Amino acid sequence: MVEYKNILVPTDFSVNSVQALEFGHMLAKQNHSVLHVLHIIESVYNQDQSLDDFNKKRFEESRYLDAEEELRRFINKVSSKGVDIIEILAPGKPYEQILNYSRKNHVDLIVIASHGWTGLSNLVTGNVCNKVLRFSEIPTICVKANASLLQDVRANRNTFAENWVG
Repeated sequence: MVEYKNILVPTDFSVNSVQALEFGHMLAKQNHSVLHVLHIIESVYNQDQSLDDFNKKRFEESRYLDAEEELRRFINKVSSKGVDIIEILAPGKPYEQILNYSRKNHVDLIVIASHGWTGLSNLVTGNVCNKVLRFSEIPTICVKANASLLQDVRANRNTFAENWVG
């Protein structure tokens, strides 16, 4: 039987990410694993924007503090009882940081939501989940975005098995 000592759940705080968090939490509890919850803060600046360094720094600090607070609220949606949870905020491109974090921290399993906040732009650029599934060297479970899944899971936790990807 495979043992998962470190399970990573990347999040963008979307409703779909809550489903991935609940599933990752359930797996972590069953396997006595550490649950890593990672949020990536993407830069909102490009080289052409004309804000001085001081204002950029203040804005980025504000975004980081907001994300830190949101991450705590997000994690409080599941009980931390019986599971060690590590909260991580990191700057960068989401799929790159997810893969880097999983390598550097000996993650055994990634649990990720199939769709987050990015919407229609995914049709052109591809989404984070697809890139993580493609480039990850470790097993990855993609939890299908489905509002009814959340209700069904409370009644029967085995419904997640149909979302197994890899």
